[in-house]
Amino acid sequence: MSTPETARSETVAGRPALPDESAGTRAWSTVRVVAAREIAVKLRDKAFLWTTAFMLLLVTAATVLPVLLSQRVPDLRVAVQGEAAVEVVGLAAELGAQAQDEPAVTSPLELLSIGGLPRADISWVTVDPGVDVQRLLHDEDVVAALLGDEPDGLRLVGLRDVPTELETLVTAAAGELQVAQAAHDGGLSPEQVTAITQPTPPQVELLEPRDEGTMPPELLALLFAFLFYLSVLTFGTSIAQSVVEEKQSRVVELLVAAVPVRWLLTGKVLGNTIMATAQVGVIVGAGLLGAVVAGQGSLVTQLVGSAGWFVLFFLLGFVMLSCLWAVGGSLASRVEELSSTTALMQILVIVPFFAAVLPIDEGTRTLLSYVPFTAPLLMPARIVLGTAEAWEPAVAAVAVLLTSAVFVWLGARLYAGSVLHTSGRLKAAQAWRGTD
Repeated sequence: MSTPETARSETVAGRPALPDESAGTRAWSTVRVVAAREIAVKLRDKAFLWTTAFMLLLVTAATVLPVLLSQRVPDLRVAVQGEAAVEVVGLAAELGAQAQDEPAVTSPLELLSIGGLPRADISWVTVDPGVDVQRLLHDEDVVAALLGDEPDGLRLVGLRDVPTELETLVTAAAGELQVAQAAHDGGLSPEQVTAITQPTPPQVELLEPRDEGTMPPELLALLFAFLFYLSVLTFGTSIAQSVVEEKQSRVVELLVAAVPVRWLLTGKVLGNTIMATAQVGVIVGAGLLGAVVAGQGSLVTQLVGSAGWFVLFFLLGFVMLSCLWAVGGSLASRVEELSSTTALMQILVIVPFFAAVLPIDEGTRTLLSYVPFTAPLLMPARIVLGTAEAWEPAVAAVAVLLTSAVFVWLGARLYAGSVLHTSGRLKAAQAWRGTD
């Protein structure tokens, strides 16, 4: 009669072990099979596929849609009533046409910072006094109505709202006419009017200018933090659910009888690490592709240059925490108990995320960038912001690596002591004693 130890020596993931096969080769073969199983399960998970597709759609839309929308010139038809209203809407139409002759916005970043007047094609229909303007608005013959006989007494009437482009252009035109009238009444020359209405702005000088078209460092740091938070929380929860489902179905008893527990844990962590890295890579790749489509070569260079340290800290931080997520699953006997057994892991993910996105003083940020739990988020952020010395990321990476090694060992011991316990929820101390 063979024992589990004998079974382990005779088989490797369900196949006979070769006589000259070393222990290292058997371990890697088993880990690879377990990892492949985790990957296959994840690829069939509809929630994972839909989440990835949604993130891809969101990143692509955030990159491309603002550029496409910025190229659209709205066609606005206005009802005007009154001498001043006719004059103002005519000047507003000229201003909207002049704005179209200026260079078009080529990226969402330029769209956020662009100044000047909006582009628009404005046409109008003059209505006589007494005509029911509200009827025109209800029939949607016009988008708005401009009423008034004096430039300083105009009313811009809309049904539910007034297009922002129209409101801006009409406001600018009315202001320009009022200034011209005031200058005429005061006997000011055109040069004096220009000096009053268009004063010379101060000259802006940047000591360390940022390349045009690049993303603000703060936004890039926030993007990295969000990707790490989302991936670790999503895949960590998936690892914990996988472990507890195997316990409920008693599949884990067959697995542990065939392979050592540490090999099983390593395969789970490896498979989910590969999938998490692949998902982040696909999402970042979609963003880079969108930046290329939007003509943002500088942004692509910036992202590629900042991604190296992010990927390294992402891998170290993910491995460090994923073992604890597996322990959280092994401590539970039912899926309903995961909220309590994984509470610590959720805190270790959420707290660093808020530490990375909330404004904190530079001294505290520097200190937290060396703490293993917060370093995977804060050190890449400091690198992006340019506040980290060249040697600091290496020191922080070593600290996270050593902590990861400790957590892998700790997680393997707790996992081995709890994964076969199916009668109720365990505490970490009980799982630790279960291996003695």
